Amino acid sequence: MKRLLTILVAVLAVSAGLATAQDDEASIRKLSNEFFAAWNAHDAMAMAATFTEDADVINPFGRVAKGRAAIVKLFTDEHAGPFKGTTYTAKVSLRMLAPTVALGDWESAVNGMHDPTGKALPPFEHHVAVAYVKQDGHWLTAAVRPYAFLPPPPQ
Repeated sequence: MKRLLTILVAVLAVSAGLATAQDDEASIRKLSNEFFAAWNAHDAMAMAATFTEDADVINPFGRVAKGRAAIVKLFTDEHAGPFKGTTYTAKVSLRMLAPTVALGDWESAVNGMHDPTGKALPPFEHHVAVAYVKQDGHWLTAAVRPYAFLPPPPQ
């Protein structure tokens, strides 16, 4: 009987851990989708609200923003310039690194960009490495690094 009780407790503990991991992944996906929706609404404050207070971003052009206020400024500038009127789509892949840390990879595209003359540009396809952290029971973005793959060097 004691052995059966021990097995039952172990099974329940494993089940609880799996449920928590699934809940965490769902929460991170929800957070990511909130960012995408805020991008598509061109709402810099809502985009930055998905970040920790001390988060940092390096945008695709090398501009660095450290802290939520600087991130708001970065997104405001981008959406008044090259990303004005664009839409953002992404496929999110996640890897849980610890109970409060996750790594995301967004396979992303920005559509609707125009050059300074108004000529439409092709979609800006890229990846984004995202570090997520769980603070006070809530998932937030701690760091973002967009990147585009380069063609391989000549053989």
